[in-house]
Amino acid sequence: MKYLIFFIWILFFSVAHAQDEEYVSLQDRLKSNIFLKVEASNTDCFVGEPIIVIYKLYSALATESNIIKNPYFDGFDVRDLKGSSDHIASRETVDGVRFDVHTLLKLQLTPRRAGKLTLGALTVRNRVKLIDSRGNEDPILDGVEEGYTLNNGYFTLPVSSVPITVLVTALPGTAKPRTSSQPNGLVGDFKLDVQLSKKLLAPGEQAQLTIMLTGRGDFSNIEQPEIKWPDAADVLAAKVDEDKTQKQDGSGYKSFVIPFTINAPGKYTIPSIRFSFFDAQGGRYKTITNIPIELSVVSEGNTTGNIVDVSSEHGRPLYLWIGIPLLVLVVFVVIWSSRSKNKRKPVQSAPDKPGPAIEYRPAINSSISIEEALQPATEKMRETGSGFSESLKRGIIRYLQARWNLPENGYSSGYLQEAMVNNNLPATFQTELLQLLATIDMNIYSGGGTDTDRQGLLNEANRLLHQV
Repeated sequence: MKYLIFFIWILFFSVAHAQDEEYVSLQDRLKSNIFLKVEASNTDCFVGEPIIVIYKLYSALATESNIIKNPYFDGFDVRDLKGSSDHIASRETVDGVRFDVHTLLKLQLTPRRAGKLTLGALTVRNRVKLIDSRGNEDPILDGVEEGYTLNNGYFTLPVSSVPITVLVTALPGTAKPRTSSQPNGLVGDFKLDVQLSKKLLAPGEQAQLTIMLTGRGDFSNIEQPEIKWPDAADVLAAKVDEDKTQKQDGSGYKSFVIPFTINAPGKYTIPSIRFSFFDAQGGRYKTITNIPIELSVVSEGNTTGNIVDVSSEHGRPLYLWIGIPLLVLVVFVVIWSSRSKNKRKPVQSAPDKPGPAIEYRPAINSSISIEEALQPATEKMRETGSGFSESLKRGIIRYLQARWNLPENGYSSGYLQEAMVNNNLPATFQTELLQLLATIDMNIYSGGGTDTDRQGLLNEANRLLHQV
């Protein structure tokens, strides 16, 4: 008999213990419906390599939340990245439960020393509504055994995020390139794009040099790269534009738009601009650059052929920079023209006789605007491949065909040059347009050219078409 009583007692104790294990307190029930989550773009980085950290509040209940303790970031430079769109709650499903997600903090953190650094905890106080104005209890209270206190139907619940450790590695001892004008510790992955608003200026006419840096890194730490201006240039203060809403991977941009004027006629060169940084992916210091930029200042009534050669590179003739590229352009023009003639249907006249004369008449009303003609190229600015160059060439030809009533399927450099002569366009314009088309052809043959060429080509096409 006593064994039976002992067995019953053991059975009762086991059932009661199992029930205790299955029971979930009110605090735990609420914390599974309200919690904080921290997202860090990287937890293993170099000194000076920024990371993006986002603190989010997930709530499946009606709550009023306030931050009562901000996290600490000892050893980091902190920059707030939270924008207007981050104030709008989103919706996510976690384990089958729908949550409202609120971005509380969005920060760029740049470590300034090596070692194990900590992203501190964020604490939020939540007032959870558990009884509505009619006295109806929230289902989450069903089966709650422990006592709890409500204030006007609200239960106060503080929640905190979990601290995160970031391992920061010192930069290698190799010194940064001497050519760099950037501060020590600039880390990331950057691309450089340098453009000139116009390459043919009148004396005293203002132009703009734009330096655009894109990629990933601490853009707030980037200084204007050093520029070796020609002695005759009068340079004004730069306008700086910086991305304020970087993506979670740290990508962004920073641009420097620098106005300048040159009063003395001549040909000028702005040498290559160099930008140096530590490439975190490659683990080495890296310098990126652009090709030298050439421009001409021409007084009214003058031509580029009478301009004195004024090179900004001391002791280095300008023809070394432009002679070879011009020779290549001429070769491509000849090849392209030859191919166009070979592809054209033979006329009835003998091959060694000139083709029939074509009458070119300026169109009374152009059927397409310059903006419409160049729009397809503008839309392909950021695409890879030769699509941009093909669209730009097609747009130029399309506009000229409409403007001058050229044969729709009869384009060639010979037809084009004859049309320019018949429309009394100056020789300098003819040369510039043919060189532009030759450059575009080179980019098509080479697979699209570089991104740094595109804005300049588009600007040049826009400028020339406005002279037609």
